[in-house]
Amino acid sequence: MRAQYFLRAGETHWRQSVDREAMGVRSGVGLCDVTTLGKIDVQGTHAGEFLNRLYSNMMATLKIGRVRYGLMLREDGFAYDDGTCARLAEDHYVVTTTTANAGLVYRNMELRRQCLWPELDVQLISTTDAWAQIAVAGAEIAHPARPDR
Repeated sequence: MRAQYFLRAGETHWRQSVDREAMGVRSGVGLCDVTTLGKIDVQGTHAGEFLNRLYSNMMATLKIGRVRYGLMLREDGFAYDDGTCARLAEDHYVVTTTTANAGLVYRNMELRRQCLWPELDVQLISTTDAWAQIAVAGAEIAHPARPDR
């Protein structure tokens, strides 16, 4: 379970807490525990191509050390799941899924890996229960394209 908000002394309404935290992240930096998200380690020489086939946007073009938001669609075009994809090496990615669909997304990925595209060199490991995860956001995060930050 996740906390909805954290009231401080003098705050009487949830919105005051949320506004304070949002302004703090916009002017500084904020952390959020996102350990409950699904996490799948994807490796292999065709890992990028495999992810391109799963997501509606390209993942193989992602530069090493970068993260991209991704959207998975069902066969009928409706949104199925979303999350992030981080590229750790030429042949190594880590993707996140929504908490509720973690098992379903992993099972769907394995079905495609084993049955639909067995010619691809791809290995999958569910790391959902093994890895913690922290999301970092804010104005003070270093960004290569914006050295002033």
